[in-house]
Amino acid sequence: MSPHEVRSIGMKVQDRVRAQFSWPLSDDQESADLLLQRVTSLSSKVQDWSEDEREKSVTALQENIFDGPIAAVGAAVSIEEITSALESNYRFIFADGSIGVIQEFEKPIQEEIWSKTLALVTDADGHPHISQAAKRKIMHILHAHGDNQKDWTQLLEDISELNDPPRLILTHQTPNRIHGMLNPGGFTDGDRTICLIGFLGIPVSEIALLGYRSDIVGKWSGATDPERKLRKLIFMQEVIDRLLGESSK
Repeated sequence: MSPHEVRSIGMKVQDRVRAQFSWPLSDDQESADLLLQRVTSLSSKVQDWSEDEREKSVTALQENIFDGPIAAVGAAVSIEEITSALESNYRFIFADGSIGVIQEFEKPIQEEIWSKTLALVTDADGHPHISQAAKRKIMHILHAHGDNQKDWTQLLEDISELNDPPRLILTHQTPNRIHGMLNPGGFTDGDRTICLIGFLGIPVSEIALLGYRSDIVGKWSGATDPERKLRKLIFMQEVIDRLLGESSK
C-alpha cells in the first residue's frame, strides 16, 4: 500500500466522523488556519518552528523511522507491551497521553524508553503526561481540529517558554491542502499515529501496535467523555482494520 493510499483511507474516515457527529468542516479548517498562524508567529522566537525547519523535521522523522522496528503506542498500552517491545529493540511514537506509561517504569528503564521515543502525536489534551515529552524535547506532531483551539493554544504557550522547545510538525483533518501542514489521515491520536507512520513510508503491516483497544477507554486517554470516546474508538478501529486489510492484499 502506498503512502497516498494510507492517507486516502484515513481521510475518508475523517469525512465519516464529521458526518456522524455533525461537526462542520469549517471548524476544522478554522482551527488549522489559526494553528498555522500562531506557530508562524512564534517561529520568530523559536527558530525550529519555522516552515523550513518543520519541513526538515518531517524529513528527519521519516529517516529515523526506517532505522529499525517501529511501534505506535495507544492509550490502553500496558507495561508488559512496552517491556516486550524494548527487548525487541523497537522505537516508539506515542499517541498523546499514552506517553504517561513511561512513568510506570524504574528510572533506568524510563531513560531507555525516552531514548527510543521518536515523536509524540497529540491534539494537546493528554495532560499532565505530555508535558514530560516537551521537557525531553520529543518532537511534537501537533494536530488541529474543530474543538481543540484552547488546548493547542495553551500547549504552544507552555512549550514556547522552554529553554529548548521540541521541534514541531503540524497536522490537520481537512480535505484541503494547507501549505506547511500535513493531513496523513486518521481521526483519534491513536489511528492518526498509525496513518502518519504509514504515510511516511513504513508498511502498515510492519508497525507494532501497542495499546490499541476499541472496547475500553484506555488508562492513558486524555480528558474525555467516556461514552463519546467509545464511539470515536469505533472509527479508530475502522481505520486500523481497513489499513491492515489493504496491506494484506
